[in-house]
Amino acid sequence: ALNPGVALGIDLGTSGVRVNVVEKKTNGGVAVLEEASAAWSDAEGRQPDVWLSKLRETLQSCTELSKVERVAVSGTSGSCLLVDADTGKVTRGPLMYNDAVEPSPLIDAAAPPGHCTRSATSALAKLLHWASEKKLENEVICHQADYVASALASTGKPVLVSDWHNALKLGFDINKLEWPGWILERCLNADERNTLTRLRVTRPGDVCERVVSAEASEAWGLPAGVEVVGGTTDSIAAFVACATDIDKGALNVAAGDAVTSLGSTTALKLVSDTRVDDSSVGVYSHRLEDNWLVGGASNAGCRVLREFAFTNEELEQLSTGLDAAATNTKGIYPLVAPGERFPYNDASKEPVLPPRDGGDRAAVLADLLVGIADVERLGYQALKERGATPLKAVASAGGGARNPQWAALRSNLLGVDVVRAANSDAAFGAAVLALRG
Repeated sequence: ALNPGVALGIDLGTSGVRVNVVEKKTNGGVAVLEEASAAWSDAEGRQPDVWLSKLRETLQSCTELSKVERVAVSGTSGSCLLVDADTGKVTRGPLMYNDAVEPSPLIDAAAPPGHCTRSATSALAKLLHWASEKKLENEVICHQADYVASALASTGKPVLVSDWHNALKLGFDINKLEWPGWILERCLNADERNTLTRLRVTRPGDVCERVVSAEASEAWGLPAGVEVVGGTTDSIAAFVACATDIDKGALNVAAGDAVTSLGSTTALKLVSDTRVDDSSVGVYSHRLEDNWLVGGASNAGCRVLREFAFTNEELEQLSTGLDAAATNTKGIYPLVAPGERFPYNDASKEPVLPPRDGGDRAAVLADLLVGIADVERLGYQALKERGATPLKAVASAGGGARNPQWAALRSNLLGVDVVRAANSDAAFGAAVLALRG
């Protein structure tokens, strides 16, 4: 379908799978035809057969699949596994996004300074870890999203294709759009090179020879011939969802536009004319359309509100008196445990919190909300100091986005407009990506 009208977005998140079937309207807008989800436990979320069985269960509850022309899959970034090149069967089970391995001295010696593969959780570190345990034979590395997309397309020989977003932490050069020489020549031997280069990499949302076969159609209930396009990561799918103008179907990605996810942690993503990478403070850039998407994630966030036992009712009632002009005069830094990665890289950074037995719950909440907002301010400041385009506007996602008084306070601290995103569902973002092509 050159100009698809209906797309399926699939998001494999930390707690389960979500799907959205999205239709392009005649006026250009987009509408969700249906959505469905299934949850998994932490242990189940590490099992590829559970990813597939829960997805099948979710799709069986959908009634609009016969209209679907394209599918895009998003998965947790940096979650990867090894599969047999001929059968697609899992040869070594997944290491997930937050699994750290002993970083390889090969990466240390070869990777450019500040490169995201230097992280102990990077996909390249995981590949070299597997190679050190046992020789790689006829195996291909793929990400969670690549694996599920391949299973949707074929029940036989796998069509293994990744995308710019998932392949970033595997070391794919998103400037030159190739596997860099420093990896192929200095980190991998011949067998290991095959393990990497058998995985093709495409633009997120692009058609890539991955088409639902007749057998796969029977298995999944999708029409045969549907294109399974280049995928993305869960956080970028959520960014795309937040940045989509639902009435116009357009993606607002002008330099200076940003999305803040106010979940248990605080994650920032900023559209920038300039690419910025600094692994020493957890900052790296993705390629999105013709821009760079610069991001970082702080350990500080709304989880601290639960640590202080604030209920949803309290959050709503006690926020009404929040002073929009408040600043962080007390130096609150709302971590739940020592250790920060962005905007500071300090494994021993201590939380600075209001007294837990403070009698005035509204004052305690105000201190915590100001503290989280200040971390957001420091985060965007850190991106600007490293050369990213200055902030112009923020859309908010996550549970904290529902608080209008807090949005006013954050707007004052950041000096830009702060709005709540109309839709922040990563499955919706994946579907929009497939529609855009």
